[in-house]
Amino acid sequence: MCSNFHITNKALTIWTAIFNVSTLKLLQLQNNSLLGCLSSIANVRLPNLEKLYLWSNNFSGIIPPFIFNASKLSLLDLGGNSFSGFIPSTFGNLRNLELLNFDDNYLTSSAPELSFLSLLSNCKSLTLISLSNNPLDGILPKTSVGLGLEDNKLEGSIPDSICRLAELYRLELAGNKLYGSIPACFSNLIALRILSLGSNELTYIPYTFWNLKDILLLNFSSNFLTGPLPLEIGNLKVLVGIDFSMNNFSGVIPTEIGGLKNLEYLFLGYNILQGSIPDSFGNLISLKFLNLSNNNLSGAIPASLEKLSYLEDLNLSFNKLEGEIPRGGSFGNFSAESFEGN
Repeated sequence: MCSNFHITNKALTIWTAIFNVSTLKLLQLQNNSLLGCLSSIANVRLPNLEKLYLWSNNFSGIIPPFIFNASKLSLLDLGGNSFSGFIPSTFGNLRNLELLNFDDNYLTSSAPELSFLSLLSNCKSLTLISLSNNPLDGILPKTSVGLGLEDNKLEGSIPDSICRLAELYRLELAGNKLYGSIPACFSNLIALRILSLGSNELTYIPYTFWNLKDILLLNFSSNFLTGPLPLEIGNLKVLVGIDFSMNNFSGVIPTEIGGLKNLEYLFLGYNILQGSIPDSFGNLISLKFLNLSNNNLSGAIPASLEKLSYLEDLNLSFNKLEGEIPRGGSFGNFSAESFEGN
């Protein structure tokens, strides 16, 4: 249903004229203050349109049906609007689609199995569909494409079928109700660079996962992951970010983490880690943010951390650390809050 504002007859004529330019291949209307119900536009053909950018406006109503006339469409970005209603299964007819972005709307699924995702498997070139921050709920289907489905209400386990997406570079499923183990076959996702699984109910990371040597960003925060951090985390030499905070990881912090020269942020707060802070952390020459708060870490703060010249934020609070606080390097920039509760 459209909201109270509507496209006037004059504006409707203008919109129809724009969309019916037969040679139109690219239309960029993003990041304006455009509003109205595009679904009221009819008799539009779009025979050559390949890319349509409508993100960050105030469009409302259902996804406009004329989009499905654009048989050559490869990229569609409707994010940051107020579109509502069911996501049409007819997207599966747009065989040239490569990327779909529906983030930050009010879209829903007509079936709890999110069947529209399975139908999108007809789009052989599709590498990413992003549906973050919509009121979706249901079960992740067994067949799907590259996914950005953060902050919905998806539940169930992560299906092994995702591992067949050999070209998948980004998988964002944070903020759902997914449980169980991360599939062991994730080690087959050799193109994966960004993995965000935070704020779910996951309990286990398989040993094979640490074979993903080209991954850049890992977010496993706010799950129910247990056990020690594996030594094999040191295999991920190109990692830029790790967020394992708010889990139940235990044992000592592996010294191998100190070999991750590209690491810019490391968040291990709110676990039950113990032992000392590895002296090898002084080798994290790119590190900007370090949070080890709310663990059971003991011993002295390594003087080697003075070598971290890019360190902007440090939180070692609420552990069992003792001894003098280093004074060199970036330590002069940190307040007492970084060390309280020790």
